Amino acid sequence: MAAEVILITALVLLLWTYLGYPALVLILAALKRNRRTENSEPEYNPDPVQPSVSVLMSVYNEEKVIGEKVASMLASDYPASLTEFIIGSDGSTDETAGILMGFAADDRRITIIDDGQRRGKPAMLNDLASAARGDILVITDANVILTQGALRHLAGGFRLPATGLCDATVMTGSSDDTGITRQENFYGSFETLLKRAEGDMWGAMPGPYGGCYAIRRELLPHLPENTLVDDLYVGLTVLRIGFRSVNIPEALVYEDTQPEMRAQFRRRIRIAAGSFQNLFRFGLFPSGKLASSFVFFSHKILRWLSPLFLVLFFMTTVILSGRSDFYFWMSAIQLIFIILSALDLVLDRFGRKIILQRYITQFLLMNAALAAGFVKAIRGIKNGIWEPTKRV
Repeated sequence: MAAEVILITALVLLLWTYLGYPALVLILAALKRNRRTENSEPEYNPDPVQPSVSVLMSVYNEEKVIGEKVASMLASDYPASLTEFIIGSDGSTDETAGILMGFAADDRRITIIDDGQRRGKPAMLNDLASAARGDILVITDANVILTQGALRHLAGGFRLPATGLCDATVMTGSSDDTGITRQENFYGSFETLLKRAEGDMWGAMPGPYGGCYAIRRELLPHLPENTLVDDLYVGLTVLRIGFRSVNIPEALVYEDTQPEMRAQFRRRIRIAAGSFQNLFRFGLFPSGKLASSFVFFSHKILRWLSPLFLVLFFMTTVILSGRSDFYFWMSAIQLIFIILSALDLVLDRFGRKIILQRYITQFLLMNAALAAGFVKAIRGIKNGIWEPTKRV
């Protein structure tokens, strides 16, 4: 009897996490948007005053992409008189600093902080924020290319005084189908839709897209220097103090997806470790608002606990497999998918794939990374220094 209870509980939690909760939020948000459209309600209060914007970017050995990135920032249609760019080279050992200095010589809006010693992204962002003068801080990564209107739309998202954070909408930079690209892009699109719905419904998007998001300057917290996922730390801080956090669909940016499974796995381990690190800091309920805590628990915490639910579900079906054919075949099907994913990993080394199975492989790898990240977080995270994903 205990095994059946564990199995049903694990199954219900998995179904709620990946199907029930997303479906509920997406449907409710769509209904709310339709009602707003029918009533001709403006999404934001009209405000003719444009805030000043400081774009902050911490970079480390980004010579392959930094030129295109800075060019995309300078091409923004936001008023030049209201814009500044503060870029920090965090101990880069390639030509990144030199390329940045060249841009700064041609545009007074660019300020370069060249730190000879690498301290990590959180420490550098603290320095950049201290030097910023803008009302709105836009934090972005070197490999995320801004569209011309991205800054304008992000700044426009703050017309409601209760809005504390807005994030951009990421688009894939290529249609490459090698490695795990298609599966990562599918998952990223799903996450974007879900976070947008959470923001539309309750203003409670728990974690912004770290590649490009904006925050009111007075709300940006001082980042602990051992923080691995700074965007989640910032997002949870905004929710904890009671401000809204939303996605801006029109604020488009582009980012290429790393196709290599190993690179994505390492990246997800880091993100998972940083996620659990923030969970330990903020607790199960980071906000006094019920909706924000509900979103954080359903979207984040249950997702992070999925490896445990998956193991419990598999083990209980194995234990029960001797009692009926139903449990036997349930165990067998799971085992077949696991074996196929192992085969898929082997084939990937030769540039081949089992096309539909690759989605299951990505799902299993994502959960394996969550388990590895949990162990890393439990052992303790000493600093916020990590190697950026190899640029494509």
